Amino acid sequence: MLRTLLGTNLWIEQKSRQAFNLDTILLADFIKIPARSKVIADFGTGAGALILYMSKKTKAKIIGIEIQEDRYLQAVHNIELNHLTDQLSCIHQDVRSTDLKDLDVVISNPPFFRITENGNVNESEEDQIARHEVMLSLKELIESVSKTLKFGGHFFMIHRPDRFAEIVEVMNQFALEIKRIRFVHPYLNANPNHVLIEAIKNGQPGMKVEPPLILYYEKHVLTNEVVDIYGGKSYVTKRIK
Repeated sequence: MLRTLLGTNLWIEQKSRQAFNLDTILLADFIKIPARSKVIADFGTGAGALILYMSKKTKAKIIGIEIQEDRYLQAVHNIELNHLTDQLSCIHQDVRSTDLKDLDVVISNPPFFRITENGNVNESEEDQIARHEVMLSLKELIESVSKTLKFGGHFFMIHRPDRFAEIVEVMNQFALEIKRIRFVHPYLNANPNHVLIEAIKNGQPGMKVEPPLILYYEKHVLTNEVVDIYGGKSYVTKRIK
């Protein structure tokens, strides 16, 4: 299935089970790439949607890492499809064994669910790996991020609010200081169902809680901010002062 990458002039080809979702779009919008960044890595890149989005925000080299061969090959194809091989690349590898070092930025839309949590009974093995911590736990992800980031490097991810306390605890273990968060709510009066997180390796204490992002005014009616996000409002280079 070939489609445009929402909010951009890029193309992405993927199988239905590989389709990127709202998580990817929200994370791509939330990420602010530091101006002097030279190398960025996406841990668990899937078919490459997030690295394609990042190509609209930065001139830095961007490396996708993907353990599932089928998704890795699809990411390589999508990089070539958009003629971005000079900037983007992909490695077929387990992030736990990567030898990347001194990265400026790591980004990730990781598996949300513990292996003890029930998923869709119709999920394929590929889907289970993408959604559940079958091959990569939260602790293993954060440890790998910390090992690969340079001092002062930035880490961005999206996850579940009910695991936020665990995320804070594990990041503290691996010298990642959470600096910015934003909770995502389906409706104004509903509990959040996502949390967007920015952390800095060996960063100073002090966390900014951004205003909540509300997805819908009512059923099927997107808020103005989400309409802007879908329209690609952030896909220009953003600079951190």
